[in-house]
Amino acid sequence: MSRKGQGSLEYLFMVAAALIIIFAVVSYISGSGSQATQQGDIALLQSQAELAKSKLTAKGLWNDEYCFYILSESYSKDKVGSKYGISIKDKGSNGKCDKSDRVIYYLDYSGSEYREEVKALYGDGKYNLKTLKELYDQCLAGDENACKVIITLDESLWIPQ
Repeated sequence: MSRKGQGSLEYLFMVAAALIIIFAVVSYISGSGSQATQQGDIALLQSQAELAKSKLTAKGLWNDEYCFYILSESYSKDKVGSKYGISIKDKGSNGKCDKSDRVIYYLDYSGSEYREEVKALYGDGKYNLKTLKELYDQCLAGDENACKVIITLDESLWIPQ
């Protein structure tokens, strides 16, 4: 009798071990799957940003030395007529981007797919007062927000100053 009970107990431990192994494998695969999905999302954004840059270049609107600045809601309403505004500036004589640089274009990005994400970047030094080349380089390095800003530039209404 004890032998029969011992066999059932061993069987139970084997089933439990198998379930633990299955759980570990499923956890690993789902973790790898989400990482692959995230990398795919970044690659898609990068290709959309590349296309946006090409379209802006074809229109004569892309200049690696242009600086961009996401405007505050109130300033944007005053200058653009929308709470979604970006200024494109000519880099100053000191070779650096500055708030006081001459504005070449104001952009209304109210029709952009990523308008809320871009608006949330207002005041973030990682994005504001960067050249378009720096922004593009950040996108190629895997920065999703930089890619979204480039896509937004293409989807915006450019108003010459």
